[in-house]
Amino acid sequence: MKFNLTLSRWHKVAERMSAALKEREAKVKAAFTATTISAWNKQGIEDKAADIARRAAEDVALIELGTHAVAHIRAALAVRNAELGVSARLAEAESAKRCAALYKAVLDGQKADMVRPDGVCALPADAGVEAEGFFGRRAAASIALQIADTAMLASLREKLAREEARAMRLLDEVADLNRDKLELDVSDGVLQVAGLAQ
Repeated sequence: MKFNLTLSRWHKVAERMSAALKEREAKVKAAFTATTISAWNKQGIEDKAADIARRAAEDVALIELGTHAVAHIRAALAVRNAELGVSARLAEAESAKRCAALYKAVLDGQKADMVRPDGVCALPADAGVEAEGFFGRRAAASIALQIADTAMLASLREKLAREEARAMRLLDEVADLNRDKLELDVSDGVLQVAGLAQ
């Protein structure tokens, strides 16, 4: 049966199918490898075992059909995403987010008690005196240096704003592109697990 859905909806269909198939796989494995009975409950076991085996075999067939359907959906999405440039935009957005995270970490790491290297000599003489440490040990006092100068910090603030805006713009473009429609044929046998049954 043919369905004409948005790319984002096809992504959801593939995720839903994969999750449903994973549950079925667990049931199949349990049926064929972990089915047990009590020693006193032997009556009608042949019929029960045949029923369990039949249902597990049906699930195996559904899993085979479903995994092929998921692969077909994902392959079609990959082709369409490449045509639209979705992957390139996602890669650019990831790059922008990583740079922004670095800039933010450096900016957030600046503390009021940091001292510029050229101001260290002007510190009071006791600023470098050893302090009583943990377990009574003497530990050298440390002075946090502010390596980044004012111009560098201002530059990082500008870059942070620019990269955050760029990442947001690219992700918005991806969201818009995911509204594009794609028509795919889905086997009747997997419509239920795909959430497409009508």
